[in-house]
Amino acid sequence: MTTNLLELDELSALLRAEVLAAKNFDTALVLASIYGRLHWDNISGFFGDEELERALFEQWKGEFQVSRDPEESDGSWCHLVTRVYASGGHTRLLQLLAMGLDGAGVRQSLLVSQKIAGKFKNNLPQALQNTFVLKGNRAQRARNCFAMATHADVVLMHIHPDDIGTALAARALRHAGKKVLFVNHADHVFSFGHGAADAVLEICATGWRTTNECRSARAQHFMGIPITSETTDISDDRREGPILTIGGPGKYRPSSELDFARFLEKLLDRVPNDVVLVGPSGAEEWWTGLRDRFPNRVHFKGVLPPDVVKGEYQKASCYVDSFPMDGGTVFSEAIIQGVATFGLNRQSSLGISPADEVRCNSEDELLLEVSTYLNGGQFPPRVSLARHRIASEMSTEATVQRVLASAKGEGAELPASLVSLGNRSIYYNAENWKAAGRLLVPKRIWRKLPVWKRLSLMRQVGRMGLSKETARTLKRRMILG
Repeated sequence: MTTNLLELDELSALLRAEVLAAKNFDTALVLASIYGRLHWDNISGFFGDEELERALFEQWKGEFQVSRDPEESDGSWCHLVTRVYASGGHTRLLQLLAMGLDGAGVRQSLLVSQKIAGKFKNNLPQALQNTFVLKGNRAQRARNCFAMATHADVVLMHIHPDDIGTALAARALRHAGKKVLFVNHADHVFSFGHGAADAVLEICATGWRTTNECRSARAQHFMGIPITSETTDISDDRREGPILTIGGPGKYRPSSELDFARFLEKLLDRVPNDVVLVGPSGAEEWWTGLRDRFPNRVHFKGVLPPDVVKGEYQKASCYVDSFPMDGGTVFSEAIIQGVATFGLNRQSSLGISPADEVRCNSEDELLLEVSTYLNGGQFPPRVSLARHRIASEMSTEATVQRVLASAKGEGAELPASLVSLGNRSIYYNAENWKAAGRLLVPKRIWRKLPVWKRLSLMRQVGRMGLSKETARTLKRRMILG
């Protein structure tokens, strides 16, 4: 067993015991959030802890009091969200789903348990104008989440993997007679909340298999990721534009076998184009060699709002998907935007949309395909074919119809076409994490614990026999957050 897995097991066991022993509801929620974040950050192949959730709910269900008769619900839907960002696939899914449900005549509200980005708050779709950001400590937010969602008929969870407070509130809502659906967007990592729902809404074949084999779920229904129906004409005349790639910084973190920065160095030796990276800041150490070799051709844009990203699509010569961790929404959207689109991991794809047909098997194959196209080769025919299927099968309208059916208990099965595409091992990310040999320690959230509890944890950590580096990091985080 690798060192990082041994240390994860030890720290996990300590935190889990502390969660169950907590005498205060807020302290229990903070400790459980740290436990969830630990497993979220360290993608070890442990995907949920239904036993812990059930035990917590039994211990603290008295915190969730029905403030009105459940029969007084108004027929609306309520979205439960941990955080809402100005950009990114998580927020994009929420936006498109809300607009699609609005088009189907569904009245909606939005409860945010932690934070909403100012830029997004000013640009909420009309369907989500009835939005509330919960205040107070974790216990107060969990109670208020439950109380404020009791008006709705259907509760749709979009929570972060560590949001145990909202997961428990959703469990209480289901016990109060509400229909609860869980959007499984972070399907490749540990997460709370699956067992709170009447049905888990899956977005891809690998996520479906992961839930089926490793999580507790009453039912699984296929939702898919809603892709905008506004297609852009295919363009084959922008080969001098920049190569575009989009993804969170961590999606490009090199593994033992795959290195995106190394791939770009080889590609830029073969083509004259610049590269635009949306998401990464360029500060991560793995970009150093690339920046040093091509300081004037590689442009790190950081996080950009959706309207600016759309402009980047329109200028790009082609789109190359992130790896080792590939894109879901963004890869399909690149195809819909009419850009020549290339990606890796065909032999281990998620089965997320017909876009996965476009992927190739190796870095060398990807390098050849992109450089051939940029040096005058044919627009990839399979991109055009995938584009028509995505527009039909993964449109916002089609996705919303599947969600509406799920709310009636008539959810869709995973399409056979995605079953054949989803050939990735559910332990793909866990294998990369184990190979890295490093335990990631949650930040900041420790500050929400009372000082005495942090001191108690520090003493216990000192007796655990962890590596000096891990013990030192843990103590620093417990003191400073």
